[in-house]
Amino acid sequence: AGERIGYIAVSPKIAEAGLVAGAITMTTRILGFVNAPALAQRAVTGLLDEKVDVDYYRENRDILFNGLIEAGYECHKPEGAFYLFPKSPISDDVAFVNLLLEENVLAVPGSGFMGAGYFRLAYCCARETCEKALPAFKRALQKAKAAK
Repeated sequence: AGERIGYIAVSPKIAEAGLVAGAITMTTRILGFVNAPALAQRAVTGLLDEKVDVDYYRENRDILFNGLIEAGYECHKPEGAFYLFPKSPISDDVAFVNLLLEENVLAVPGSGFMGAGYFRLAYCCARETCEKALPAFKRALQKAKAAK
């Protein structure tokens, strides 16, 4: 998840084409974009007829979504993503993500996606990971409420 496959063409007629291409490459790294390595890009042509079992993602989504709602989180149920974007129980989404990290749950602050006050959870992982994380979400929520 998160791999981006594509290209940008820089005309060799530009006086400093090498500098421009290098700047583009460095910018994507600094800004946090993930780009597939050349080997992965070559593999794509051989995988064009492959299918993704979206039911697997749907089941993971439902496990996490239902568990979060049951625990007391606010969250919209996505219809076509591989991540949830629940509302943080405290206004500081970075602080809440750190509470989750204490519970060995990796989440990303929503402020990194122009969604301050929320956090992002990918569910393109093993089913067991989703299931085992549910008690940790409850504990992190209790810690957040106790800190208020």
